[in-house]
Amino acid sequence: MKKTHILFASALTLMATGALAEDTFKFAMIDPFSGPAAMVTERIENVLRYSVDEVNAAGGINGQQIEILTFDNKMSAQETAIQAQKAIDAGARILQTSVSSSNTFALVDFVNKHNRRNPDDQVIVFDGASHDPAITGEKCSYYSFSWVLDADMKTAGLAHYLTERTDITKVYLLNAEGSSGQTTRQSVIEMVGEARPDIEWVGDDTHPLQKITDFTPYIAKIKASGAQAVITSDWGADLALVLKAAGEGGLEAEWFTYFSTGPGAPTAMAQSGLDGKVYSVFDGDAGVASDDLHAFEAAYRSASGFSASPFPGDVSAIRALTQAAEKAGSNEVHDLIAALEGIEFTTVYGAAATSRPEDHQIITQMAVSKFVDVPEGTLDEEGTGWGWENVAIVPADVITLPTTCEMKRP
Repeated sequence: MKKTHILFASALTLMATGALAEDTFKFAMIDPFSGPAAMVTERIENVLRYSVDEVNAAGGINGQQIEILTFDNKMSAQETAIQAQKAIDAGARILQTSVSSSNTFALVDFVNKHNRRNPDDQVIVFDGASHDPAITGEKCSYYSFSWVLDADMKTAGLAHYLTERTDITKVYLLNAEGSSGQTTRQSVIEMVGEARPDIEWVGDDTHPLQKITDFTPYIAKIKASGAQAVITSDWGADLALVLKAAGEGGLEAEWFTYFSTGPGAPTAMAQSGLDGKVYSVFDGDAGVASDDLHAFEAAYRSASGFSASPFPGDVSAIRALTQAAEKAGSNEVHDLIAALEGIEFTTVYGAAATSRPEDHQIITQMAVSKFVDVPEGTLDEEGTGWGWENVAIVPADVITLPTTCEMKRP
C-alpha cells in the first residue's frame, strides 16, 4: 500500500507540472519487472522515483522534469536489447539497468551500436547495481557510467578488513552461476588469498542462479567442512533462502555478503536468529554514521516503509545527473557525458564521491557492517527490530584499483 502511495504521489507530481508532455527528460528503467527478481526491481524503482521526485520538486534539470519509463527485460539479455529499442523509440535519453550483469553487458553493447548508427539520436547507459568489474573494465564505454562499487573494489575492502580478523582461518565460498557470481568468486580467491595466505578454502560451491528453493544440502556441506566463515555474492531470493537455511540448520559460521542489505535478506536473518553472524560488504548501509543518511532514510521510510540505503546507485545516479546538467547548462547527451566525467557529489551515505573519467566508475568509500538486534529507536530493516552496526569504513583510496578500461571516444 505504501509503495502504491509513493508511485501515486509521483504520478500526481508529474501531471501537475506537465511532465507527461513531450518536453520531459525521459529516463528508462530496463529490468526484470516479472519473475523472481521483480521484488528487487520494485525496490529499485521506488528509490529511483523518490530521488527523481526530489529533483522535480526543485524544478527538474534545466527546466525539464524527469520522467521515469519502465520496461520489463524478463531477466533476459536478448529481451534487454529489445526493450532498449522500445525505450529509445519512446524518447528515453538515459537507459538504466541494475539487475544482472549480463543484462548490463547486453545494454551497453546495444547502445554502442545504436549510437554509432544514430549520431543525432544518442543515449547514455547508467549501471545502477550490477556489480561486475568488466562493466568499467573490458566492457567500458564512453556512453556508460557505473554508480556502484564493483565486485573487485568490495573484495579489496573485504580483504583489508579480514587482515584484522586473524581468528578466521577456514573459509567456504558459495556463489551463483553467471558473470557476477563467478567474477566475485575469482576476485575473492585472489585478493583475500593474497591478504590472508593463511586462510584455507574448505569448500567452493557454485549453484544455479535464482532457481534453488531449498539450500539445506549446501548448508550441510558447509557445516561438515568446519568453515568458520562463508563468503557469498548471492543476492535476492537466493541470499534470503540460503540465510534462512543457515539459521534453521544451526550453522555457526559467520557470513560475509555483498547484497544482504537487499530485499528479503534482513527478514530471513532476523527470523533465523543470525544475530551478529552476517556481515555486509557493500557501498554502505543504514548503520553508517551520517546525519545526511539518517535524514534521507527517515524521510524515505516515512513515504515508502522501506530502506533506501540498499540501493545507493539510484541516488548517486540522480544526484550526479542533476549536478552534471547544471554544470553543462544543457540536457544534450554529449554535454551531459562531458559534465559527468569527473563529477563530484555526495552519496546517500554522506560520503564524497566522483566518477573517474578514465572508466566512468564511481570512486567512494565502502562499509563493513554486521546485522544485529538493534536498540529501540535505531534504524532497523523491514520492521524486524534488527539493523546494521557498522564495524569498519574502508577509505576510497584503499579500494580504488587501477583501471583496465581502454575507452574508445568519439
